[in-house]
Amino acid sequence: MPGDNPNILLLEDTRTVQNYIRDVLRSLEHTYQLLTAKRVEEAMKIADQQEIDLFIVDIGLPDGDGIDFLCAMSAVHPSARALIITSTPNDSYRDRARALGVLNFLPKPLQRKTLLDAVTRLLTPSVAENGNEESDGFVATIGGLSPTDIIQLKCLRRATGGVEFSHDDRFGIVWLDDGEIIHAEAECIGAQYAGLEAFSAIVSWRTGNVREISQPAKVQRTIHKSWQALLMDASPAGNDSVTA
Repeated sequence: MPGDNPNILLLEDTRTVQNYIRDVLRSLEHTYQLLTAKRVEEAMKIADQQEIDLFIVDIGLPDGDGIDFLCAMSAVHPSARALIITSTPNDSYRDRARALGVLNFLPKPLQRKTLLDAVTRLLTPSVAENGNEESDGFVATIGGLSPTDIIQLKCLRRATGGVEFSHDDRFGIVWLDDGEIIHAEAECIGAQYAGLEAFSAIVSWRTGNVREISQPAKVQRTIHKSWQALLMDASPAGNDSVTA
């Protein structure tokens, strides 16, 4: 939970965008310290030396990727929040990402009020953090991201490989190829699932651990829906699938 004087790390390589965000944050009611970086390497060094409460991160950066950076930071600052900012050339792609409603995700050009509201919300303790409700979220991820959030990040990154989720008697892997979900396997209380059934089980989980694994020589494709459709189906309004 952010303290009385939270540290905000802004990772953005465009000076004008950095200056704009800096100006917007001056309207925050919170007292805060703003740390800035233009490159992933620079941000890594800052994060190694400072406790970070909120990351504001662009996706496309000169020496890496903002999503990969957040995945790396999830083990270092597991209780931090994250706000992803990006420009996407395809309006329909951007609208799909926003419609999922599972990420703190803002498109460029940034709107002052939208940005300020998002940062204020992320720096404000939730009911769950005050101990009145069970906290959702994976212990090894930034801001308590759910499996759905993590998978969406990987799809946006067009990642290839596996993401493993585990907790007590639950274990699952989601396999991706160039950002598309191609296969899933899950074991829940002794029962085993594969394909869409496994994917539905995994995205219903709310606590656990997550790690990336290497792509094996060959994974047989069992899932043929687009990742956007899969994650929309997994949203609370549309998900009536297997739970565990």
